Parts: sequence; structure tokens; C-alpha cells
Amino acid sequence: MKLVEVHTGSVYLDTNVLYMYLRSDPAHLPEIRVFLTRVVRGEIEAFIGLPVLDELYYRLLLGRIKETTTQNPLVFLRKNLVEAIAAHCTPIESALRKLMTLPHMTLIGAEGTGFERMLNNIRKYSLLPRDAVHLSIMQRLGLNAIASDDRDFDRIDTIERHWIVQPPDTNKPQ
Repeated sequence: MKLVEVHTGSVYLDTNVLYMYLRSDPAHLPEIRVFLTRVVRGEIEAFIGLPVLDELYYRLLLGRIKETTTQNPLVFLRKNLVEAIAAHCTPIESALRKLMTLPHMTLIGAEGTGFERMLNNIRKYSLLPRDAVHLSIMQRLGLNAIASDDRDFDRIDTIERHWIVQPPDTNKPQ
């Protein structure tokens, strides 16, 4: 189901949705704002795993480096980590703090007990480790909906993916 069509329930938010929101993707920002307005009103309860914020911070940092240098952001970051953090940490930290103060946004940590579940999810669903961690957090919380444009989650028959840009590929073998 398209993200803008979600009106109620509990949803785990993946990094790409929050990245599109914070980087002001003009093509999809109105839909994301509708969704987040429903979260703020309490119509939807949003859950964000700490690994999402880890990945979001990193992607925002790379985006800001790309905008301010002529170098490859990964190369620049490896050579100038201290400088990059000093130049970009304040606006990124501010954006993440504001995001996490929104009502009905719950921050969830990963637990050591999720390790076996993560390994099982990698094997069972052919997921990359980070996605397997997201799924293990969802499983621990009993969540069956994720807001994500990552089609890899379509292989998991126990969850429904709410998308913005990437609808499920109906021709792709599960």
C-alpha cells in the first residue's frame, strides 16, 4: 500500500522515508508530510529503530559533504573525518533531535536477544544485515508494517510494506 494511503496503525519507519523528508525531496515531500501529520495527530504510531538513526545520520553526512566539496564523499570522509564531523554535526544533530521530538514517534533500540533473530532473518529472507536488524526489531515489537522504499522487505510474507516511490515488483519471484 502506498504510504499516503496509511491512515491508522503502527508502522516501523525505514531510513529512506526519513531521508526523503529531511533532504526535502520535492517530488515526494507532500506525501511524506501527510503521513507524518497523521503520526503527529496520533492516528499512526511510528517506531524508529536506533539503527535507522545511525544510517540516517551517515547518509545525511554524506549528502552534506557531497554538496560542499568536489570530492567523492566517502573518500573525503575517510581523509577528513574530524573536519567533516565538525562542519556538519550540528545541523544533522539538530534535525534528528527535532524529528525525535515529534509526538507518537517512539525510538527503539536493538537488543542482544535479537542477534539470533537477525541471523535467521538474513538466512530465511536473504536480507542484508541492517535490514535483518530492522526486521528483528519489528518482530520483537509485533509490528507487521514498515514504511520503506526497500523492495527487499517484499520477500517477507509477515509484513506489509508501505512505499513512496518503489511499489512492490509483482513480476519478481518471492
